[in-house]
This record gives sequence, structure tokens and C-alpha cells, in this order.
Amino acid sequence: ALLVVVAAAAGLAGAFADSVLGATVQAMYRCRACGSETERAVHCGAPAEQVRGLRLMTNDLVNLCASAVAGAVAAGLGLWLTG
Repeated sequence: ALLVVVAAAAGLAGAFADSVLGATVQAMYRCRACGSETERAVHCGAPAEQVRGLRLMTNDLVNLCASAVAGAVAAGLGLWLTG
């Protein structure tokens, strides 16, 4: 039961981190051809215009950071609870 609580807390922390990073620092672009907003620097076969975020903060990097947060929370809770 304790493992389920730790997993749930870590998963929630990771999901929250993903949402915050995605909304604040993830690079987002607007396609110059079709006008849609995308997380890809190239859309419709042409370079898209960056409209917000940091160029280096791709969706993959946001996912990596969120996973790292979830892992750190799980490890921290595990150490604290067994400690």
C-alpha cells in the first residue's frame, strides 16, 4: 500500500512538472504555411516561427525533466519513509 502512495505522489509530481514546464519554457512555434501552433521547428516542410519558450527546451526535454522530477520524488519519499 505504501508503494502505491509513493508511486501516485511521484506520478502526480511528474505530471505537474510536465504541465508547468510545457506551459512556461517549452519552445512553441507557429507554422508560416498553415498558421497552426506546433512544438516542431519545421512544419509543412518549412521553418516555423518561434512564438514562445526556449529554443533548446523541446517536448522531449520537457518529458525528460518531468520524468527526472518524478524519479527524484519517488526516491526521496522512499528514503524518507524507510529511513
